[in-house]
Amino acid sequence: MKILCFFNPKAGGGQAAKDLPELKQLFSQQNIDAEIIQTAYPQFAQDTLINFNLSKYDALVAAGGDGSFFDILNAYKNHPQKVSLPLGIIPMGTGNSLSRELLPAKGQLADFVKIIRQGHTKPVDIIKVKTENTSYYFANMMGFGFTTDVTLTAIKYKWLKKWAYTIGVLINTLKLKTYPLTYKIEGKSYTVDNLFVTVSNSKFSGNDFLIAPKAKMDDGLFDVVIVNKISRWNLLKTFPKIFDGSYINSPYVTYFQTNNISFKSSSTKITSPDGEIIGQLPVNIEILPKAIHLLTP
Repeated sequence: MKILCFFNPKAGGGQAAKDLPELKQLFSQQNIDAEIIQTAYPQFAQDTLINFNLSKYDALVAAGGDGSFFDILNAYKNHPQKVSLPLGIIPMGTGNSLSRELLPAKGQLADFVKIIRQGHTKPVDIIKVKTENTSYYFANMMGFGFTTDVTLTAIKYKWLKKWAYTIGVLINTLKLKTYPLTYKIEGKSYTVDNLFVTVSNSKFSGNDFLIAPKAKMDDGLFDVVIVNKISRWNLLKTFPKIFDGSYINSPYVTYFQTNNISFKSSSTKITSPDGEIIGQLPVNIEILPKAIHLLTP
């Protein structure tokens, strides 16, 4: 089995770099011929995968966090050579939200490498986002407003690992501010005084946040959370409920599923798909049912 593996040495606050020798040894033990490419910046795979002949490989693998998979997903979907290739994940990041949905929650490196070797695949949906100047795909979730602010703060605290996103929420609660947002679904438009929006394909975000408790990655739908004007105190009271998903029952939260939606605002709002910072409103979002095959147990 020959794979092309994009490896993020900075994943997990730099722990991934320390685990690289073990990863190489595990590949060898499983008779996997792994061509490992170390990434140097967030969109490295998108810039470099174009130089590879994908027909030479049996799988394309991301070793890192959610952002690492986002990178290879977009590199793969935009590759001029339209080869059907399974994608794999070796979770080594700060927020391994996507892998939590698909892989053993308490798995070790050896378990994840074995999954790659076994070659079992599962067809899953992905989501396409179009902005005025760019477009991208994601498999886990994207957000804007308060959620993007949290992501930007969490990046500064990645050394705290899974607590980085919680710290981001608490810090940005002190700077709470809403903005006018218009969204269109099934031909109807709605305008709200918004705090943040998330669009999810899988259940978890930021590792432990059960942001979309009804989400399924193969149902042809994505889950939309719209949180409108809320006081700091009510936000702090509601926040702990995000760990079990019960926050969606709050009167400040609108939760629904759809396959297409658009958003626009008079305020500049940057989107944050899978922990990356890219694109801004207005956006149109659509589901691509079972568009990729992921290596799973």
